[in-house]
Amino acid sequence: MLRTVFVIILIIIGAGASFYGSFNALMFYLWVAYFRPDTWIWSRFLITYKLSFFVGIFLLLSTFITRVKFRFTLFAGLLSLASIHSLISVVQSDYSDVAFSYWTEFIIVVVISYLITMLVQSEKDLKITLTVITLSLGLEGAKQGWFHLMLSPGSPNNNQHTVLGDNNGVAVGMLMLLPVLFALFQTTEKKLIKYGFLFLTIGVMYRALSTYSRGGFLAFLVMCIIYWLRSKNKLKLAIATVLLFALILPTLPQAFWDRMDTITMNSEEMDASAAGRIYFWQIALEMVKDNPIFGVGHRAYNDAYRVYDRTEDRIARAVHSAWFGILAEWGFPGIILFLTIYSYSIYSCVKARRWCKNNPESKSLSIYINSIETSLITASVGITFLAQQYLEMLWHFFALAVVCNQIVRFNDETEGDRQKIAI
Repeated sequence: MLRTVFVIILIIIGAGASFYGSFNALMFYLWVAYFRPDTWIWSRFLITYKLSFFVGIFLLLSTFITRVKFRFTLFAGLLSLASIHSLISVVQSDYSDVAFSYWTEFIIVVVISYLITMLVQSEKDLKITLTVITLSLGLEGAKQGWFHLMLSPGSPNNNQHTVLGDNNGVAVGMLMLLPVLFALFQTTEKKLIKYGFLFLTIGVMYRALSTYSRGGFLAFLVMCIIYWLRSKNKLKLAIATVLLFALILPTLPQAFWDRMDTITMNSEEMDASAAGRIYFWQIALEMVKDNPIFGVGHRAYNDAYRVYDRTEDRIARAVHSAWFGILAEWGFPGIILFLTIYSYSIYSCVKARRWCKNNPESKSLSIYINSIETSLITASVGITFLAQQYLEMLWHFFALAVVCNQIVRFNDETEGDRQKIAI
């Protein structure tokens, strides 16, 4: 009962704040999308009425009422092409009935991603957005991480997540949060809040590692390498890393390391899970060979698998790779489009970071840019072994990367105007 009352109060506060502007409405939507308040209460009321759908509709109405200036940017063009191409893949698919319902969900993801680029207009907006996403998704993850660390250290945590899915999805999602949480720790001045973010960072890290996900472990290693390469004080970072690992690693038993050792095994030593992934990828290649332009249809791999499977089980299977998933479901033009969107988001971060190097007063913005870029690179490793190509969080981070470049361009234009006035 108390949990229900608490969640309803938060919903009322979020709904009330949404009437004061489109940005607030966007934050309310992101909280609902990541926190999923309907899963926190015993009543089925919110689930029945699809709270996220109504909040999304309200957000759209708010943007029109407040006369937000919509701009057709390169990113908007790429999102449009992705939407159109995926729709055509649905229309021509043998599994269009199922694929269309998934496509409508994807369109919501695309629209929200575009609205993020329109409504997040300043460094302050960016920090608020990152805070809402990380707290909405990370509080529960950190809680589970710390409880697991204290009460049953070393045992696998296979609890699924409403947004992220199974243990592999949880690992990737938590690791995407890590750089952002650390960035918020670095840029927060109030000590209580600052070390609160550090507390969450450690909990989320352990939540990711305790999934025993091999793809997540590889993504974690890549993230550590990125921080090492970027660090100006490598000795200080090394000491901090050793202290952190001294807390975390001893809790991971031999069973964890035995599972991680299977990453480097040859084809004869692979376990059924790893060998299965290679087989699923081969099936994806067969699908795109037969459907090179539009694939088998948006999110239709699982259903198409039954036709292509050469074993006797004939059970729908996942492709276990975002890259092979897009290739099989969208065809060759689709994978090129997806790679272009991903590359453009990374390019946006690189370009924005270059501007920050010439403007030392933008140190905090530079930290946010680095965190978003690190999250995207980390995710690219994790989704190599996970069919999360349509994950809402991933597309939102694409948009946040573009926002970073838009902020520095606006700052650059503002500075130029100031110089003209001074002249």
